[in-house]
Amino acid sequence: MRYRILAIGAASRDLATAMDRYVTRLARHGEVEVIEVKGSKVHDAELARTKDAEALRNRADGYRVALDERGRAFGTARLARHVSDLEQRGVSRITLMIGGAEGLDETLRKEVDETWRLSDLTLAHDVARLVLLEQLYRVESLRAGHPYHRAG
Repeated sequence: MRYRILAIGAASRDLATAMDRYVTRLARHGEVEVIEVKGSKVHDAELARTKDAEALRNRADGYRVALDERGRAFGTARLARHVSDLEQRGVSRITLMIGGAEGLDETLRKEVDETWRLSDLTLAHDVARLVLLEQLYRVESLRAGHPYHRAG
């Protein structure tokens, strides 16, 4: 599976090394691309969500997944099966979108193919990106039969 992660805003320097480690690991299983999309600088929350959504929409292709607290929750093994099911249905690229500080625009959430939730906890956007990368690596390791994923 090929992954494209679109994230509004830059990651903190503190987490960038860990993210790079998972991008490198994940790339052993297939193509992975992380694109930091410049966020809107407007102070109105609704306008910021709209502008950020347009920036994400312009870079998205393939099967589009929004990451949002209202999305579908997966365990790792179930997510691995879901990714395999998508691949069997002909999906070759999943674009995962992480919104900015104001969250995702309602219109964008309605346009995507799916919405996933990483956690019931509220995560900072760069922490969410790190968690996503680690879980995608875990999913691909599980799908490849590698021992990285040990939880049942």
